[in-house]
Amino acid sequence: MSEYVLAVDLGGTQIRAARCDAAGHILERTALPARAAEGPAAVFARIGTSIRAVAGDWARVRAIGVSAPGPLDPWRGIILESPNLPGMIDFALKARLEQEFHLPAYIGNDANLAALGEHRFGAGRGVAHMIYLTISTGIGGGIITNNALFLGWRGFAGEVGHQTIDVNGPLCNCGNIGCLEALAAGWAIARDARDALRAGRASAIRAIAHDDLDQITGKVVVQAARAGDTLAREILERAGRYIGFGLVNLLHNFDTALFVLGGGIAIHAWEFLYPPMEATLRKHAFPSMSRSVRIVPAELGDDAGLLGAVVLVNESMSQ
Repeated sequence: MSEYVLAVDLGGTQIRAARCDAAGHILERTALPARAAEGPAAVFARIGTSIRAVAGDWARVRAIGVSAPGPLDPWRGIILESPNLPGMIDFALKARLEQEFHLPAYIGNDANLAALGEHRFGAGRGVAHMIYLTISTGIGGGIITNNALFLGWRGFAGEVGHQTIDVNGPLCNCGNIGCLEALAAGWAIARDARDALRAGRASAIRAIAHDDLDQITGKVVVQAARAGDTLAREILERAGRYIGFGLVNLLHNFDTALFVLGGGIAIHAWEFLYPPMEATLRKHAFPSMSRSVRIVPAELGDDAGLLGAVVLVNESMSQ
């Protein structure tokens, strides 16, 4: 009789849960609003509700795996802090889940687990060395070396969005200057569009946002680019170059074979981002390293974190 993993993707907006088999098939799923502003106790209660909704036959449940925002301690399963989950500081999620459900629980950083999901079940299948980047509202990632997730000594490795690309660049939300995220994430793309419109540039972006600059998002810029808007395409091309420089840094440091890019901006703007990022990588990386590395879109979409949680459970329980 097959066993199941109950996988949870904990976000600041939504809590998603699924019952999965060991091969990464999602058998049942549910989603609840996180209502993070209500505090950690309320969020934890909704995590429990979502788990119970998909559990099915408890006798066949092997363990619980959770993809959670960091920074966190993946070995002790403690969320150290989370900007999108107010008040969830030094929150012992692993211990509380094990006490609540009397099952083993394993916790991983959301971007790291998305990397694991893509590596085992998605675009990285069969590749021993892979780096995953999610280009969305922010930029995160995960690093796979020799078929294993690279965590670093404290579990914080993979903060690919906070490598410094431009020492004279804009302020990042993390407090640093010129991070890749501050140059190419969804919020940075939207900022660049607003700045250009305030400076007098003509663009379809304004009409799409109903003349409300506060309504401009990265997706709005992508929509304008698809409509042929010159400014939108310039902004996305520049973001693509910055991402390319980020890939150069990662390639030189990790000698990876494959870059997998996911997240809403990467997937929806692929046609605009890929050419400049690929050209930048080929031009600025060592030829001996860049000639064989590949850049591909992610395959699993929003399920990457859930399936990564399944991989985390499988690997943790087989050790």
